[in-house]
Amino acid sequence: MDLLLNDEQGMLRDSAATFADRRGGADRLRELPGADAKIDAGIWRQAADAGWLAILAPEMAGGLDLGLTELCLVSEELGKSLVPEPVAAVAAVARALGDGAGDVIAGENIVLPALMEGARAIGDEAPAVTAEPDGENLLLDGVKTGVPVPGDATGFLVSAAGSDGIVLALVDAGVTDIVANETMDGGATGTVVLNNAPGTMVAGPNEAPARIAALLDALHLSNAAELLGVMEAAQDLTVEHLKTREQFDKPIGAFQALQHRAVDNLAAIEMCRSLIYQAAGALDGGGGAPGLASAALSRGAKSALDVCKSAIQMHGGIGFTDEHDIGLHLKRAMTLAARYGNAGLHRKRYAEYAETHD
Repeated sequence: MDLLLNDEQGMLRDSAATFADRRGGADRLRELPGADAKIDAGIWRQAADAGWLAILAPEMAGGLDLGLTELCLVSEELGKSLVPEPVAAVAAVARALGDGAGDVIAGENIVLPALMEGARAIGDEAPAVTAEPDGENLLLDGVKTGVPVPGDATGFLVSAAGSDGIVLALVDAGVTDIVANETMDGGATGTVVLNNAPGTMVAGPNEAPARIAALLDALHLSNAAELLGVMEAAQDLTVEHLKTREQFDKPIGAFQALQHRAVDNLAAIEMCRSLIYQAAGALDGGGGAPGLASAALSRGAKSALDVCKSAIQMHGGIGFTDEHDIGLHLKRAMTLAARYGNAGLHRKRYAEYAETHD
C-alpha cells in the first residue's frame, strides 16, 4: 500500500526515520539492564523537541492537534530501529490529559497509561481499581499491570471505578509501589500498586469512558504501527542476507522456496500496513468502527511474530545466535505483541464489538 502523505506528514516521517537511525539500533537493546531499564533522558528531550509527544495533544495545551495517522508514522519508524522509549504511549496520554498536558508534551513529566488489569486493558467494563472521594481529590486502591518502562515515570493515568461510574485520575508515581520485571527484549514492564494513593480527577463518569476508548485506540494502533516497523526491518535484513549469503556457488535468494517465503512475508507486511493506516484514517475522520484498532493490533501482532520467526529461519544457524541483530527483532516483536494483550484477546475484543454494534 502506497500512502499518500501530505508535506507535513512526509516531513514528520522523514524526521522520525533520521532520528531513529541515529539513536536506535539493536545495540541499544543489548545494553538495556532488564528490570532496571530507564528512559534515555537525551532521547526523551529530543523526542519532545521534535514535537512527537505533542502530536495528539490539543492546541490549547501547546500540542499539534494532529491525528493517529501522524502518530503511526512516527511509531513505525521508531519500530524499525527498535527504539524502546514509550513515545507513542505518552503522546496518547497527553491527548487524554487535555489542557493539562503542557509539562508532558514538553518532556518535563513522563506520565504513562495505567489501564491494564491482569492481561487485559479496561475499556467498557468497570475496573477493579477503585476511586473514593477525598475532598477535592481521590483515593485509589488496587493494582495496574503492563506499564512500559515504569522506572522513570513521574505519574500514571489510571482508570478506576468511582462511586458514580468510571473515572480517569492522575496519580503521582511517588505515592505508588512499582514492581518492574524484565521483558523479552531486555526492557522493563511494571506493576503499579495503588494503596489508597491520592490522585487528581482528570475525567469524571460523563467524560471518562470516551477518553478511555480514545486512549485505547491510540495505544493499540500505535503499537500495531511499531510492530509494523519491527517486521519491516526484519524483512529488509533478510532480503539483504538472501542476496549476499551463498550456497552451491549462488546466492540463496536464487532458490525458489526462499523467494516464495520472502514474498509471503512481504504480503503480510503490506496487509498490515493497509489495515493500520486505513484504521487510523477512519478513526481520525470520526468514522472508525468500535474495536477497529484492536483488529489492526491483532493482525499486526500475529504477522510480526510470523515474519520475524520466518526471518530467523531464513538466516539459518546464525539467526539463532545472540550476536546477530535479527533475533532482537523477534524479541522486540514478542514484547510489543504482548504489551496490551495478545492477538487472540484483540480478535475477541473486535468480534465482540462487531457483534454488539452490527
